[in-house]
Parts: sequence; C-alpha cells; structure tokens
Amino acid sequence: MPSKTKHLAENALMLGIALVLLFLGTYTILGGLVSFLIPLPFILLAVNRTVRNMVWISLAFTFLGWIITGPFAATLAFSSAVWGSVMGIFYARKGTALPAIVAGAGVAFLGVVSMMAFMAFGMNVDFNAITQEVAKLRPAMVPKEQFDQLLELGKIVLPTSLVMFSFLSTAIIHGLASLIGRRLRRPIPALKPIREWSFPRSLLYYYFIAMISLLLFAESMQGTFWEIALMNLKVMLDAIFVLQGLSFCLFAAYLYGWKRLTPVLVVCLFIFPPLSTILSLVGIFDLGIRLREKLETRVKRG
Repeated sequence: MPSKTKHLAENALMLGIALVLLFLGTYTILGGLVSFLIPLPFILLAVNRTVRNMVWISLAFTFLGWIITGPFAATLAFSSAVWGSVMGIFYARKGTALPAIVAGAGVAFLGVVSMMAFMAFGMNVDFNAITQEVAKLRPAMVPKEQFDQLLELGKIVLPTSLVMFSFLSTAIIHGLASLIGRRLRRPIPALKPIREWSFPRSLLYYYFIAMISLLLFAESMQGTFWEIALMNLKVMLDAIFVLQGLSFCLFAAYLYGWKRLTPVLVVCLFIFPPLSTILSLVGIFDLGIRLREKLETRVKRG
C-alpha cells in the first residue's frame, strides 16, 4: 500500500475511533471516563505526522463532532484533539516525555478553562448557584462554619487545583499512550522512574517566603490578590514536595532492595491522607540537606 494511501487510511481509522469515543462520552453513562481517552488517537497519529496535517485532522474532527454531538461536545472535541496532537508532536520533536507532558498539561488547562468559559457565557451556567447547591450537601457531622471555610478555600485554590488536575490527567494519558504505543510499535518516550525524580532546590525559597508571608500578613492580605496568589503557590509547592518525598521513599526502597514492598509503600503513603504531610516534610528535607545523597553514601560504606 502506498505511503500516502496508508496515511489516509490511518487518519480515517483514528478519526473514527475518536468519534466513537466522543459519541459514547456524550450520550452514554460512561461519560467522562470515555471522553478522557479521546486524545489517545491523536497522540498516535501526531508522532509521525506534520503540524499542518494535525491541524487539518483536528479541525475535521471538531467539525464532525459538531455535526454528530452538538456545539458543547465540539468544544470538547477540539480541546481533546489539540491536547493529543501537541503531545504527539512534542514526543516526535523532543524525543523525551517531560516536555510533551508539560505542553499537554498546558493545553489541558486551557481546555478546562475554555469549557468553563463556554458553560458560563455560552450556556449561562451559574457557578455560584452550583456552589450554593454543594453547600447543602454538608455532612451532618461537619460544622457549618468549617464546611463553609473549606468551600471558600476550594474557591481560592481553584487555579492550582486545575493545574494539578491537568498534570495528573496528562500523566495518565502519557501512561496509556506508552502502553498502546508499544502494542502498535509506535514507541512513546518514557519518563524516568519516580525514584529518580528531583525538583530544584530553589523551590524551598519560594515555599518559605510564602509561608512567612501568610503567617505575618494573613489578616492584612485577606480577600486580596496576594492571599489568593500565595495560597495557590503554597498548595502547588506542597504537592511538589509530596512527590519529592515519595521519590525519596522509593529511592530508599530501591537502594535497600525492597522491591516487593515498593507497591505496598506507594499505596499506604497515599491511602492515608495524614501521611501526605509527612511526605511533604521528607521532600523538604531531601531537597534541603540532600538526604538521598547521604543515604546512598551510607549504604555504599556498609
């Protein structure tokens, strides 16, 4: 089969799969789970297509999605197609996973924001009314004042929550694309093992600045832009330090040869929420005093 004909056949096949996923995600109870998979066909296409090809494929998918499922789903179709296309193009050009995941997370974040804007201005969805409805779901054992504070905190850290959701979603998509890519002989670059992850030490300075500012100027900053910015920064850095702490724990398990205990360790660390605080502290110490280097030196010395 000629190369051009083969490419056209692959384009049609992947578009068909994406349209089926869009239809199932729109009209069945599978909903968000199936919609989450829509970027995968575009990743597999983009790893050996040009940017121009992916632009036309994405536009064609959006147009077909509009015809089959309507304008709201067409917005989802466009954002999903761009999400997958950008990741695939970065895989092909950079040859590593991290730039593709960062770029994909950026597209995913913009896609979520666009969907929310479309719901607010195109469909007249009142998010304040939704918040009031959520407030009515307060469990009986939780005091009203505490529940209201949690809702207010949730609104403040919404930007960071969307960013974290975007990165988590993109990481999952990356894992699925890697699995499918191996089956189809279209290898996707792999991430480093979590035990080898390490973030810049400079993040510690931002963390301590944010903490000191919140402690000293909490009352004067209440309700201002600076409170929102610092709270979002703190939540984001807390999540990063949790990952750093997890990386150190997995590194220690690998160093001591506890490979069988590693899955149990990961599950236990994330099933019990209080342990995330301990992980965050471990991550801070790992970056601050280079715990893993000291541990590695100690193990080598015996």
